[in-house]
Amino acid sequence: MGEQTASYLIGRTDRLIRTQLEAVLADTGVSLTEFTALSVLANRPGLSNARLARRSLVTPQAMHKVVRSLEAAGLVLRSPLPEGGRQLATTITTAGSRLVAEVLPRIAAAEDRTLHALDAAERRELVRLLTLATTEPPP
Repeated sequence: MGEQTASYLIGRTDRLIRTQLEAVLADTGVSLTEFTALSVLANRPGLSNARLARRSLVTPQAMHKVVRSLEAAGLVLRSPLPEGGRQLATTITTAGSRLVAEVLPRIAAAEDRTLHALDAAERRELVRLLTLATTEPPP
């Protein structure tokens, strides 16, 4: 068999780690997409739905459902943006922050299991290369 493509290997790695992460989240009451949104909001409170969707790698329509679910669970709050208009800013609640803090070590352990064949330097290099690969080119 010839050399495997980067896109195939990235996709395969995504599926492997996604399976691990979904198992970690199984008892939390939140999905992987919901947890991703919470972790983004933990670092960037007050994002609009559209910005949160971009940073969480989902469509704005999908994020609308995610935010409504998280709001119903008491994990986020939405309020009007200071500049007005119809957009709402989403912020993580104390309960949401506690959930993220509780789950992050388990997420790190799942990542460790998935990337077990790489040492620390190789993981840093993988992150560096993936960051380069996913940086948008200048206009």
